[in-house]
Amino acid sequence: MVGAGRAYGLLSLCVSLALAPSAAWAQADSPAAPSIESAGWLAGCWEAVSPNGMTSFEEQWMAPRGGMMVGMSRTVREGVARGYELATIHVGDDGRLVYHAEPSGQPPADFPSGSVEDGRLEFVNTAHDFPQKIIYSQSGSDAINAAVFGQATDTDPAFQIPYQRVECGGD
Repeated sequence: MVGAGRAYGLLSLCVSLALAPSAAWAQADSPAAPSIESAGWLAGCWEAVSPNGMTSFEEQWMAPRGGMMVGMSRTVREGVARGYELATIHVGDDGRLVYHAEPSGQPPADFPSGSVEDGRLEFVNTAHDFPQKIIYSQSGSDAINAAVFGQATDTDPAFQIPYQRVECGGD
């Protein structure tokens, strides 16, 4: 005959073994949190020029490394730098990607990812004044589009920047 203490131990072990596969299956069915590598297609140097040729938008992203991507952008109009932004994309405490922006003349802001899909990154911060949503989407290997939305619920962006891949240069 098995003692009461030993029976409880065996019962506990049986319950644990019976529940273990369910927990493993539940974890396997839940979507994986995005990794910084899912934004790796954004790495490189990008440029867009306005139709009149007077304004250029440059953006550069370092490849994912150490759990982070580091980026910067510059807007040049009529030969004069008019604005810049320093940015990072990293995995936040809640497991979502976070776009951290430090635009010239404005306080920094964080935009957690709304959705992360192959070739598309959406970042949303409904508490921010403007913008509230930023979407980067890949258009082939040599083009990306940055769409900036005033309100997170807007279906049409306030503006878009269609970037083309360019050589990263030191000049």
